Amino acid sequence: MNINDALNILNLSGSVTQKEIKKAYKAASLKYHPDRNPAEAETMKLVNLAYQFLSGLTETVNEAITATEGFTENDYSEEFNCILNALFELQSRENANFIIEICGNWIWITGETKPWAKELGRKEGGIGCYFSKKKNDGCWYYRPAKYRSKNRISHSMNEIRERHGSHKPVYKNNKKKLAA
Repeated sequence: MNINDALNILNLSGSVTQKEIKKAYKAASLKYHPDRNPAEAETMKLVNLAYQFLSGLTETVNEAITATEGFTENDYSEEFNCILNALFELQSRENANFIIEICGNWIWITGETKPWAKELGRKEGGIGCYFSKKKNDGCWYYRPAKYRSKNRISHSMNEIRERHGSHKPVYKNNKKKLAA
């Protein structure tokens, strides 16, 4: 994670102090509490990572943290949460046999995605994912809307997993639990 990503996850911009980071973290914790809906647990993990990263920086430096060059303001935690909820909804449908994997602040969708291409894509009616022919014989991914990679080097999924970590979120349908 870098400073710009962490600031976007906590919906902060410019120069921020430890007090502002803590305030943004508390607001995000209330908004994305895991009891609210299925994707909130995953969003909360992302918020916690951003807070830990920024807090680690301010422990060593007793001054404000400033975004690095190329920073564009974006409420990525809200965007991440919406996309993940849409993916969980697709995954809960009958015959949906694809895997959702989170690596850093990107979401990767692998497995049998062909039947869901229209719903996953960026055209009208889609949730806004991109298709990568180079990864795993073709897979979908979602990245922050304003994210622009500084390098165009192609990395394998294993390299991405090693560099950014990886986990596969589990969809928990709270409505089914309540009905049972």
